[in-house]
Amino acid sequence: MIGNAQEYYHAISLRDALKQLGKNDQQIPVPVTGAFHLIAGKLRAATALVDISAAGLDTIKVEGKKVTIGGTATFQQIVKSKDLPPVIRKAAQAYSTIIQRNTTTLQDALFGYATYFDLLTALLSHDTQVTVAGKGKKVVPLAQFFSKDNRTVLGNQEVATEFTFKLLSGDVGGSLQRIALTDGDAVAILNVVAVLKMTGKKVTEARIAVGGGLPAPVRLPAIEQELAGKTLDTALVESAAGRVAGMIEPESDFRGSAQYRKQISGVLVRRALEEAFQMAKGRSL
Repeated sequence: MIGNAQEYYHAISLRDALKQLGKNDQQIPVPVTGAFHLIAGKLRAATALVDISAAGLDTIKVEGKKVTIGGTATFQQIVKSKDLPPVIRKAAQAYSTIIQRNTTTLQDALFGYATYFDLLTALLSHDTQVTVAGKGKKVVPLAQFFSKDNRTVLGNQEVATEFTFKLLSGDVGGSLQRIALTDGDAVAILNVVAVLKMTGKKVTEARIAVGGGLPAPVRLPAIEQELAGKTLDTALVESAAGRVAGMIEPESDFRGSAQYRKQISGVLVRRALEEAFQMAKGRSL
């Protein structure tokens, strides 16, 4: 996997890491944090490894309504951070074992374009922005990394330093629903995340994202708009769930066919909306 690597550099700061990644002496440097399995394709061509795990990018902060997750914060750190929304923590915990979560980071997930993570679906539902450092600094909506028309992929000389989003206020609930081959399967056949902000029984704001068995997670803005401003009841939930299959383009693999994924998508959306409402209001729909 890394048979061509001739150098290893342990960066002690972001500036140090970017300096090493930016060297142009016929080397092919690759930023790494430990989850080598996620970036195996890029490691095959790498001649130098720049370890960014000690570059100070592993913090998790909640300041007011702003949440910042460092690019090299591990999934297990996210699981243990009680300041984060429960749906974010649950999505991080859905991945594999503690041993794997202790080495897996969002930087590696984006760099390796490992789009199947429940956590990426959850972050997409929270309108997450990604700060990318390289030759310059830019802030890119997470959705752009997955958009067919405007896909953004991290280059070898770039690092995703921060993932930020704003918490909704008021009666807010979130839900992750997933189906996998087994309870312990790290990769879902399909996953759905729903976030609802309620005023009484009226939906003030709805966010729904689907991932796992798709080329990349997607938001469902048409359904979000259908729900916004309306009283949430069983009929509205069923209407929304019934439209999902026609809005996603799942793939077929050994976990399940594209048709099966379409069939279960509505079920997962219905469950997610019902649980999100319960989390927001403290009672069943």
